Amino acid sequence: MASSRGLPDTLIDELWRRAVGGIGPFAGAASVADDALRATEDDVEAAVRRVVGSHVRLAASSGLLTSLGGAATLVVTAPAGMTGLYLLGTRLAATIAHLRGRDLEDPVIRTAAFVCVLGADGTELAERTGLDLVNASLLHGLRRLPPEVRGQLDTRIGYRLTSRFTKRGALNVTKLIPVVAAPIGAGADAMAMRTVATFAQAHL
Repeated sequence: MASSRGLPDTLIDELWRRAVGGIGPFAGAASVADDALRATEDDVEAAVRRVVGSHVRLAASSGLLTSLGGAATLVVTAPAGMTGLYLLGTRLAATIAHLRGRDLEDPVIRTAAFVCVLGADGTELAERTGLDLVNASLLHGLRRLPPEVRGQLDTRIGYRLTSRFTKRGALNVTKLIPVVAAPIGAGADAMAMRTVATFAQAHL
């Protein structure tokens, strides 16, 4: 039952659902990937670079995710700390995975994407779960974990994201009606998005 899931798990669920499926004018990962492939004549790595550039620019803009209509519906299922920045980072990781032929319905790919969203914190959590990232790739290591252990990693990732939201004093999603305007340190947010890109390009 959905009500039995804790806030960290719900956060992970909602970020992934919105990043992959989109919300209002905020396109989902597959759609963004398809647009990038068309613009680069099906050159996958050029498309990856194009997507990275566009997401860094979005992160730096003062009107991040402007006109994100319908976001108020998230209050039903999503934690109050969800911000446009982390939704954007999740979509970036998912888009890179999709461009490289990964199945976004694969729970291993979802976990790997969130490790990338957290960057160094994510790889630390993965290693504490038992992954040897020196001698094995992230995806290979995750596939070798029992599903229940990978689920525990997802929960830990959710806790870490929730903690980050709290520290940022993140915008309550109930105020995302009907527009997101998040002027939150353009330089820092652009750097954060580049970090997500670096990890996603290396691991997905």
